Amino acid sequence: MARFTQLLALVASAASLLTGTSAAAIEKRAALTQVTGFGSNPSNTKMYIYVPAKLAAKPPVIVALHFCTGTAQAYYQQTPYAKYADQYGFIVIYPESPYSGTCHDVSSKATLTHNGGGESNSIANMVTYTLNKYKGDSTKVFVTGSSSGAMMTVSSITRKPPRKASH
Repeated sequence: MARFTQLLALVASAASLLTGTSAAAIEKRAALTQVTGFGSNPSNTKMYIYVPAKLAAKPPVIVALHFCTGTAQAYYQQTPYAKYADQYGFIVIYPESPYSGTCHDVSSKATLTHNGGGESNSIANMVTYTLNKYKGDSTKVFVTGSSSGAMMTVSSITRKPPRKASH
């Protein structure tokens, strides 16, 4: 038993040297989870969500859009959003493009039209689902992305609902 304890101590020391943290400081993180049934999904975009163990009251929501050839899992692993979510208590939605090359649809009429039935519509429904389920703050919804995710970010924030003209 003493040898086993020494071996555990050695492994913990090695982990500390390699990661810069002590084994005692390592906490279990929440997991990236796929969500189905989040509402209308005309583009069949997959929804993945990261909800930290310690959620803020009325949590903000970040939509993190991956790059061409990317996936939700890759963007989750390659960006710091989940780490910051753990620190600050916000939720991260990682939509995954269903299209060839996994580029987001940033140019179809359906995506560029409010409630037009494109990928942007699916992503908006992901946000609505998340705000309702987790009682999120609708005034603190942010969109970010890389490559085609950045282009989808621009499409999402510039696409406005039709307004009645004022006279």
